[in-house]
Amino acid sequence: MTALPLHAKRGVGRGEGPARLFTLLLATALAFFFGVPLCLLLWQANAPGLVWSEVWLAPESLQALAGTLITSIGAAAFAFTIAVPLALLIARTELPLRGPLKAIFTLPAALPPFILGMGWVSLANPRAGLLNLLLGAGTFDIYGKLGISFVLGTAGLPLVFLPTLAALSRLDSSLEEAARLSGASPLRTLLSISLPLALPAALSGTALCFLFAASAFGVPYLLGVTASPPTPTLTTRIYGEILMGQGGLPRAVVLSLELLVLAAFVLIGSRALAKRGEVRLSSGKGSSLRPMSLGRWRVPLASMSVVLAVVLVVLPLLAVALTSVQPVWGQLSGLSAKHWSGVLGNPRTIDATLRSLGLAAAAAGLVTALGLGIATTRRRSLELLSGAPYAIPGTVLALALLIAFSRDLRFVLFDRFALVLALGNSVWMLLVAYTIKHLAFGARNAADGLAQVDGTLAEAARLSGASPLRAFFDATLPQLRAPLVAAFLVTFLTCVTELTLSVLLIPTGRDVLGTLLFELQSYADPGSAAVIACAFVMLVLVLQFAQAVVARKRAH
Repeated sequence: MTALPLHAKRGVGRGEGPARLFTLLLATALAFFFGVPLCLLLWQANAPGLVWSEVWLAPESLQALAGTLITSIGAAAFAFTIAVPLALLIARTELPLRGPLKAIFTLPAALPPFILGMGWVSLANPRAGLLNLLLGAGTFDIYGKLGISFVLGTAGLPLVFLPTLAALSRLDSSLEEAARLSGASPLRTLLSISLPLALPAALSGTALCFLFAASAFGVPYLLGVTASPPTPTLTTRIYGEILMGQGGLPRAVVLSLELLVLAAFVLIGSRALAKRGEVRLSSGKGSSLRPMSLGRWRVPLASMSVVLAVVLVVLPLLAVALTSVQPVWGQLSGLSAKHWSGVLGNPRTIDATLRSLGLAAAAAGLVTALGLGIATTRRRSLELLSGAPYAIPGTVLALALLIAFSRDLRFVLFDRFALVLALGNSVWMLLVAYTIKHLAFGARNAADGLAQVDGTLAEAARLSGASPLRAFFDATLPQLRAPLVAAFLVTFLTCVTELTLSVLLIPTGRDVLGTLLFELQSYADPGSAAVIACAFVMLVLVLQFAQAVVARKRAH
């Protein structure tokens, strides 16, 4: 056995001290900014005179719970029904346009659901929607339970589509080959072999879609509050209680705990399904499988897939673009760019845009850096702790932070130094919320990247006398560029127009793009809101195109 050089032996434990210190500091920060607020939320719910059962069983609370369950189940069922057949066709058949179709059906993952809701309001408002102007008033009505389920199901489609696609790409191809050699048709092979093996992953994604819909706020508010009759959900009910001030805050806390309990049940089921859904390759055969021939069904299935992509994703985005150039909302004549010039030159819009970009960039940078640190510690407990805030509905997290940090916190050190933490009614509260909520993005992407890193480069650097830190920066970090960039972009795009946390935590007199979009669409000017939505969609498309170009250059 070859002996290591003396300097390498001495450096073996050199990085253990800083790693332990980092782990301790990060665990303390997570406990302070997440664990303590959550405990205070629970304590607030046990205030004297506040009976949980009375709040939960009140008629309006039962209506909100029923609205949440109906719309969430509807959204999850819709996403499953559409996503699973599409994933089968794209992953296992010679369906034309598979690349573009995959990109289109993945696009809602990068868009706020509120923008899709805006598009469908422009299309299917019963009195002034574009479709109803063409086909007659009242032909379509996007408001109510059915409309909320449809929009949230479309927005949650990637949560089912992507895991199912990934599971299908990892299947053992010998099973399908055996079925085909036994005389099974392509359709029977897909239904009897591919689908059962990918079903656990699909069901796990469906559970996540249910959780996504149950914790949504913008779409239920947009399509439920003004419906006839109104469709309340737990998130809109909580928001209404918060607007009542201190008198409604205790009831909002108890209702948020009801949402938390619902999320816990769904997450437990989701974790169980995720474990069952792990699909392993046998000798790497899944990557060499040829797509199945669709025969005479090739053109009809391709046409149906294109129609679905247009109706579900492209059409509402085109409607938002058309709304942005309508002088009067709901009228097709006399298009103009007055909304664009008014919004882009408005100091309020500029201020909100700069604030949103700054907060999103800062949060994305923190998430990426902290996520990398979490992954490098290789501590499962720390990784689970960092992922817990993402599993909790944004309404619950926002309430917990409000209760914990609404007042300044003063720390006195050695009876001489005083540190004051003033997060209440400031944008710093939003930065903390964004970072804590999306920390799982950075940790998960970094962990996946580290699992694929070639360790021999870092080992060679250590044998050459480099310190652990130098070896990491010179040999390991360059190999993590792609997953870290992906974590940064996902967090950035999610935070730029984040709505739930922003609406509840935004300081008085300040705006971010999410709250400005919500206010303009809900109360003031849908045309101006459409301009902001269009600008964001264009930003997403530009970033995705740039990422695809960079990935293609690296592949060559």
